[in-house]
Amino acid sequence: MVGAQRRFWIVILLTLLTAGGVSKLDRVAPIENRRFFTFPLTIANWSGTQIPMNPYVYQGIETPYLFLRNYQSPNGDNVNLAMVWFDDTNIAFHSPEACLGGIGELVKEKQKMRLKLCREITLVKDIVEIENTRQLVLYFFDVDGYVTTSQTAIRLRVLQRRLVFRRSSASFVRLMAPMMISEQQTMALLVDFLRDILPLIPDYTYTDRIQGH
Repeated sequence: MVGAQRRFWIVILLTLLTAGGVSKLDRVAPIENRRFFTFPLTIANWSGTQIPMNPYVYQGIETPYLFLRNYQSPNGDNVNLAMVWFDDTNIAFHSPEACLGGIGELVKEKQKMRLKLCREITLVKDIVEIENTRQLVLYFFDVDGYVTTSQTAIRLRVLQRRLVFRRSSASFVRLMAPMMISEQQTMALLVDFLRDILPLIPDYTYTDRIQGH
């Protein structure tokens, strides 16, 4: 009986803290991220080019912090990189698969996988079909160093930080390349590119670094 009462009051306390955190969140100013668009176009041996996007894309994504680029290796291999960033006043990520399907891609396969690079991360691997060409897609979400594939986990992580009076932000990172020869070769290409960009991401997306803390 005592244990049940204790759990009841813990739930009440957490509910009040959550309500207070959400209420306070509504009154804070958005975080400005001037660094985001200075993410390098030249990374190791990769050379990037910006892909222009129509205004309706920004309206659909609901943030101005979005870019789409193609990076080319010295061998002529291409990797498409999409990055999106939100601060904690507007976490509005959409399902990556829904976004892919919305522009004509068809998801053929989907699975989670773990990679150990400069750190170990969990990400989603998709195989999609675009104009009869199969593309290999890797993506993940990053909340100030907390990497996840779950949009629910993003929101819980943001809320946890807000409850201890810390601002936060979240980013979406997606890599894509055509499977011209084999899935294994394309995966190796994407992993090589991810290995080069992963150490750079914190400087352009993590809240403390954006704010200069």
